[in-house]
Amino acid sequence: MIASVNCLILGEASDNNFNVVVGEVYTNDDKIDVAFDQFTVSNFKELLYRRKKVKRVVQDPDIPAIVAPATDLERKRKAVQDVGGEVLRKLIKRTRLTIPEIGSLSELLDGELSEDIKIPISQNEIDLLQSKNVTVLCSLDDLRVLFRVSDTESATDFCIRAIFSPILNDKIPPDDGTEYSFVGLWDNCIRNLLEYLIPDGVSIRNCSKFSSTRDDRPDYGLILNNVCLFRGEEKSPTSTEDPKSELGRKFLWTYDPAPYVLGYYTHGPQVTFVAICRPVGGYAIPDVVDIVQSNLKFRSERVRHLLRIINLSCIINALQPVIGRRGIPEFKPVYRNDRMIEIRGTGVKKTYLFGNIQTRVQKLVNLYEKLVRKEVPNIDHLDCYKKESGSVHLSPKGLQVVPNNQQELFEAIICVLEALVVLHDDNDIYHRDIRWDNIIRRYDDPSKWFLIDWDDATEYPNSTAMHLTTEEHAPEVFTRNHRGEVIKNASTWITNLSEKITEFGDLLLSQDSTKRPSAKKALKKFKKIKKKILEEQVR
Repeated sequence: MIASVNCLILGEASDNNFNVVVGEVYTNDDKIDVAFDQFTVSNFKELLYRRKKVKRVVQDPDIPAIVAPATDLERKRKAVQDVGGEVLRKLIKRTRLTIPEIGSLSELLDGELSEDIKIPISQNEIDLLQSKNVTVLCSLDDLRVLFRVSDTESATDFCIRAIFSPILNDKIPPDDGTEYSFVGLWDNCIRNLLEYLIPDGVSIRNCSKFSSTRDDRPDYGLILNNVCLFRGEEKSPTSTEDPKSELGRKFLWTYDPAPYVLGYYTHGPQVTFVAICRPVGGYAIPDVVDIVQSNLKFRSERVRHLLRIINLSCIINALQPVIGRRGIPEFKPVYRNDRMIEIRGTGVKKTYLFGNIQTRVQKLVNLYEKLVRKEVPNIDHLDCYKKESGSVHLSPKGLQVVPNNQQELFEAIICVLEALVVLHDDNDIYHRDIRWDNIIRRYDDPSKWFLIDWDDATEYPNSTAMHLTTEEHAPEVFTRNHRGEVIKNASTWITNLSEKITEFGDLLLSQDSTKRPSAKKALKKFKKIKKKILEEQVR
């Protein structure tokens, strides 16, 4: 074998060559025999370094550091830049869209990626993804909507984590497979890529599908800033249930001012993307409009499906700032002291965690029966319950906000006082925990507000409620056999509030119970204040 010292040491060619005998078998420095057909560049360097002439060259301070000779393959690999992180950043930070019309969603989801954000992969990888098998047909044209061939850039690592697996997975569950057998396919083709494209999003899956109490959680949901902007209902190919109608049935529209949110439904490998539209009025079931359908049985359609997921993520990101952030997340349990609260599709689920949970549920059941008999307005309702698990389902689902202006403050306080008038009239019931966290605005009519959270409610006679805060509750609740309560003054956050309202709030907050009006008198007085302020505004 003839080699150039400069070629191995400096990476440059030289006219000064010399012979090095390798032989049939080479014994390396570790006394291990290496056959000639397994002889490597590393072995050759080791052999060279045994020569005094090479040692002198290596030890010469004027000679640059040793550089191993590169094969053609190694040189190509060194020339390829890993741009996976940059590709993902470009996909995430694509120009934010204005929310498109429903009629244009199909074209938008199928829009081919521009060349600058297509995913760069090698020709070998393109060849690997192609298929001429009639059952998993996938051509170069199918791949071009998502990929571009590059000798200098590669997003292989990103593709291995999120792209290649759904495309190459040709082992689709059989048509008679169960719903559970398809979950891996659905997650692989929908959930996994979405979680990369929307890194701030949180995925949820329905873990209580077989509960005997009402279940209005979606099979899958993506939560962004506490709002479920994308959800899915999934069925096996043999299921007789209608997942499309289930999307609407499990849904209460709470996403104004957005015109729609997004979702999908499946029958096995058939995936249909949909827009879930704002209903015309009130708590009506929203329209579910089909956009595009993918059949995940076929590789070419899985490529197209991933393109749709990428484009769909842009619309999800456009919807989020329009809807805004919510205080309590949808479909994610929130733990508060001895209970768990979860905002569901059409209502709220509350689960007691400690103590005698069956007794606590029964107490709440008894209380709501009395509230119904008294015909108390502006309150939530008990829909169903399960004593064994300590859970209750309540409705309606509303918006936990504080009044933003004087008009909203008028509406909220009047609604609460209307409820208190009936509560405190004949066989008094006392809520005892009236504060803004428990005053919820309705979605179907933003001018209406209602009271929630009756766990501390009581009748007369009663005991003290020492666990409540002195800042937000009347002093009487900390004594035995107390009567009514008041609401927190709103003047701390509303600007330009009328002095008349501020004075009224101070009256309600008086430490002297004899100075505080009853709910009936407070309602009458507050309505007069509202009327007078409105008259002054007209002038």
